Amino acid sequence: MEPRPDDRKIRSLHGLRAVMAWWVVAGHLAQAFGWKLPLVDTPSLAVDVFILLSGFVIAMLVERKAETYAAYILRRAFRLFPLYLPLLLISAALLPVQLAVWESLPPTPGSIDRIVIVQAALAHLPFHLGIHAALLQGVVPTRYAEDVAVSIMAQAWSVSLEWQFYLIAPFLIAALYRQAWVQALAMVVALQLAAIFFPGAFLGVQILLFVAGIATRMAMQPKLRRQALVIAALCGAVTVGRDGVMQLVPLGIWGAVIASSLAPQGSVAQGPARLLGTRAAYQMGEISYAIYLLHFIVFFVSAYACIRFGLDGAARAAVISGATIGFTYLGALACHTLIERPGIQLGARLARNLGGPALAIPPSR
Repeated sequence: MEPRPDDRKIRSLHGLRAVMAWWVVAGHLAQAFGWKLPLVDTPSLAVDVFILLSGFVIAMLVERKAETYAAYILRRAFRLFPLYLPLLLISAALLPVQLAVWESLPPTPGSIDRIVIVQAALAHLPFHLGIHAALLQGVVPTRYAEDVAVSIMAQAWSVSLEWQFYLIAPFLIAALYRQAWVQALAMVVALQLAAIFFPGAFLGVQILLFVAGIATRMAMQPKLRRQALVIAALCGAVTVGRDGVMQLVPLGIWGAVIASSLAPQGSVAQGPARLLGTRAAYQMGEISYAIYLLHFIVFFVSAYACIRFGLDGAARAAVISGATIGFTYLGALACHTLIERPGIQLGARLARNLGGPALAIPPSR
């Protein structure tokens, strides 16, 4: 049976998620060793694609599933926390190892900053661990703890950002789908104004990219297409104007993948989407969250092993890079199978038992 268009888009977006996860891994390796690899050494661009993708997927989920807010947020919590919490505890236990590794690597502005941040986490571990465990590291005002968002598990700042989005997403999506423009604009503006008091992991800093992802999904409804395209264009333009022309990279990647996914079946233009939707890419996308969370743990362990065995220079970089890529993949497979997937399934079962009025989201078409 021919898959529905939505099913094909989901497959291509899984592949996109996989590519972005490995971009983050490669980017962090490049930053650690001071390699100048254009675009690759800026993994935050890959995270921006994740944000656009999240806006799209959550809009599609809320649009399709008539469920209570409690059921929705419970399923979202079980999507993030079951894998995140044990890896957070491992990362906290490895803080002395993190410190030794950063002190052993070539001194770069990034590695010097990491030394200071890890030292602060060790000095105030209960506070940092408590904030991270609740995924609230992105909502600690900078005047109180400037670097808490990246202190224990550096890459988890974006997981906090994602959790914040999950908490408010149904209300923002409902306002946009109902064309309650004043309500939607008030939410976005309020978050952006509040962002001046918070770190880059605060939702208000990245809300425009989330909205652009939501608008991409909205554009697939004919009655909302014109308004949605205007919203997406405005969000993209403001983001580029505020954060610089490099933002054209994630926006361009996102636009190209969506356009390819919507191209006629079998056409040349659909080639990228077909490639991202292959079985291998799809399966890699399934474990992309585990890849994202796990890779720094593997990096620190392998780098510390090199310290103990006296490896240095090019040999050390090669061993750490190879071990990080290989063991991250194997570990992500195990984490997804043993922790992540069972957690998602448990959340779905628990959510089915939560009654009450469903979220008032307009039907899909």
